[in-house]
Amino acid sequence: MKVLFFTEGTRASPASRIRVYEYLDRFGEGRNLAARTVSFTSESYCRKIVAGQPRSLWRKLLEKFYQLRAVALLLAWAPAADLVFIQRVLLPVPLQRLLGLFNQYQVYDFDDAVFLGRPGREKRFAFQVSRAARVIAVSRAAAREAVSRGAEEEKVSVLPSPVDTNAYYAEKKLDQQAFTVGWIGSPATTAYLEALWPQLADFAADYPQVRFLFIGARVFHTGSLGSRTMFERWSPKAETGLLCRMDAGIMPLEDDTWCRGKGGYKLIQYMAAGAACLASPVGANLEIIDDGRTGYFVRKKEDWPALLAKLLDNRELCYKLGQAGRQRARTLYDYNITAPEFYTLLEQTAKQI
Repeated sequence: MKVLFFTEGTRASPASRIRVYEYLDRFGEGRNLAARTVSFTSESYCRKIVAGQPRSLWRKLLEKFYQLRAVALLLAWAPAADLVFIQRVLLPVPLQRLLGLFNQYQVYDFDDAVFLGRPGREKRFAFQVSRAARVIAVSRAAAREAVSRGAEEEKVSVLPSPVDTNAYYAEKKLDQQAFTVGWIGSPATTAYLEALWPQLADFAADYPQVRFLFIGARVFHTGSLGSRTMFERWSPKAETGLLCRMDAGIMPLEDDTWCRGKGGYKLIQYMAAGAACLASPVGANLEIIDDGRTGYFVRKKEDWPALLAKLLDNRELCYKLGQAGRQRARTLYDYNITAPEFYTLLEQTAKQI
């Protein structure tokens, strides 16, 4: 089975690494898969995006030439492939039509509300999912969005973004001297964390042992809690070790279309690291957290301090929630579980040829 993977980014892009490249690394002998990859975004540009660094007009123009080259390679290599796997990229409709002439057997994978944003994206998304031989959505909520925009329900599958639970330190020791509340994300999503900061600060004011660990966030002012707040740069090598320092992991969101389309990946990471989860009951979060067993849903902003205090005051409960979450990650969200499903979806789609 020859598959051409057209990814939004390189391995430096978390979504592309998690949903494509990590899978390809795991397909060894015994898998009838010949993979070829093309990234729509250059390596250097991916790194700038992940780091939240500004891109000059000249750099943006240069990137357009890279993208044109990537599309040219996509069109040149598509006829020889059994399947074309498109990860997140939404090409203009005329280019989608042209690609269909070269290869009509396409799999479209998305893990975010990619149909929102600039004018025309929803039209591109609707055209893509309505013509794809298979649509892979990150959650049931995302799958419903695809179906509502023209995808055939029987052609839509759900595959969450997985983790390698073995990469996370399995045993956590109860540390009564400190309580670390953590968040992982990107500069672009820091706004959700910063909006919650007043509630987090209120909680920490009553508990001197509280520490905050923010991974990948844009640095913002934390006032008198600056000495107790750590902003760490994200990197694929450092993230698992940092996540394992957390007692509780948080995922605040707004209840809007964009957030309902998100995949909840940070919750899966928290669980793999053995941290109790607190999250807004939005989108994929509702599918990931087992409320009361691996963490809690926080329905109002004023509830965040109370629930965090509950975990701090009962460290045994916090530990049990974290261990239950780790087990849930092992059984539902580990590559050992999702990789065979991923390959089966490709194989079943190829058999339609």
